[in-house]
Amino acid sequence: MGRADTTVVVGGGCSGALAAIHLREDPARKVVIVDPAPTGSLGRGAAYRTVDPAHLLNSRAAAMSALADEPGDFVNWCREQGIPVGPADFAPRRVYGDYLHDRLGRVSFVHVRGVATRVRADGTVLLRGGGTLPADRVVLALGHGAPAGPLAITSAVRTHPYYVGNPWLPGALDRVPGDLPALLIGTGLTALDVALTLGGRGRRAPVLAVSRRGLVPQPHLEHQPPGDAAFAYHGTDAAGLLRAVRTYAATQPDWRSAVDAIRPQIDRLWWQLSVDARQRFLRHVAAYWEVHRHRMAPGIAERVQRMRADGALRITAGKIRAIRRGERGFVVTVDDETWPVGAIVNCTGPGGAATTTLGRALLDDGLARRDATGIGLDVDGLGRLIERGGEPSERLFALGPTRRGAWWETTAVPEIRAQAKALSEVVGSVQLPVEAIARR
Repeated sequence: MGRADTTVVVGGGCSGALAAIHLREDPARKVVIVDPAPTGSLGRGAAYRTVDPAHLLNSRAAAMSALADEPGDFVNWCREQGIPVGPADFAPRRVYGDYLHDRLGRVSFVHVRGVATRVRADGTVLLRGGGTLPADRVVLALGHGAPAGPLAITSAVRTHPYYVGNPWLPGALDRVPGDLPALLIGTGLTALDVALTLGGRGRRAPVLAVSRRGLVPQPHLEHQPPGDAAFAYHGTDAAGLLRAVRTYAATQPDWRSAVDAIRPQIDRLWWQLSVDARQRFLRHVAAYWEVHRHRMAPGIAERVQRMRADGALRITAGKIRAIRRGERGFVVTVDDETWPVGAIVNCTGPGGAATTTLGRALLDDGLARRDATGIGLDVDGLGRLIERGGEPSERLFALGPTRRGAWWETTAVPEIRAQAKALSEVVGSVQLPVEAIARR
């Protein structure tokens, strides 16, 4: 007998778990997950591996089902576990990690603990150390890449024991001293998570956060009014889109209602923009959109506000000009000011798939190309990687943040869940028109 039709999913975090759960809807399909983490950690990834109770989901529980056909599954699971989480609540992220791990454990798959370093044109996955895995198709569910950091992070800084390059690594924040100011590079959701963790450890010195614009994620409302009209824009320029969004938001009960109503259309809007318009959006608008789109739970917003009022958290807009080693940590120059700090934590946000080891190998081998903006890997409407010559691959697919660049709204569970469902229908039969998936 020949081997079963095999799909290898590279990545065992949230994206990989959602992919495997939906791929296994076809019982004849064998699913292999390649991830170096222990089996007991699969499904959690970096975001949902945290055990800090201060780290909450940024979306209400009603939106977080892993199952495309059962929107209430996460809330029902919490009820079954005796966890008091209702549809409108913002659950602890560790609880959501437990949920994903449980749901993944209910489907059949093979876990190969390893790191995929290359994929051949025939679908064979090469592992670090020399192992290989034959596959009919490969799904890249790489999640978020490691933070890159600003140019001021030199090798001398990077190798310092009090520099934290990736705050999501287990125990990474344990070496941050509490008696000296700690500098967070970035003021987004990652920085706020780190500030809450450090602030809960009885610090005697403030946490300083800096970014070029000093923008902080906006809060969710306790009770979100729904939007009451459809948004439409058919142009190709970023300025026209921005004007249309502002006009539309003025007609809604709250700007959050407008953002949430526009969200399902984001990828269509992104695809219809010209390449120049996308690049202009990235330079001038993206940072503002992100703090309105990716909001913090009301309870988190209250804690952040208290920390800022008490001076425990100071957020500044500025540019880091230089960093040098100091007597007890670092001396950082921000614009024309000098800040002595005990530790630096890189909270600039995740890198793209094109900068990962596997992403670079795919580019080198011509099995992938960068998207038009240069953010990540190029994919079509079915999630197929676009090869160097411009043709879509019949074997290589991308899911979740790995699509970022070619797609825009592709990092949150509702979108990844829909992609996973669509992918389960496409894998093995890529004859569906691209428009059929783009409309999902």
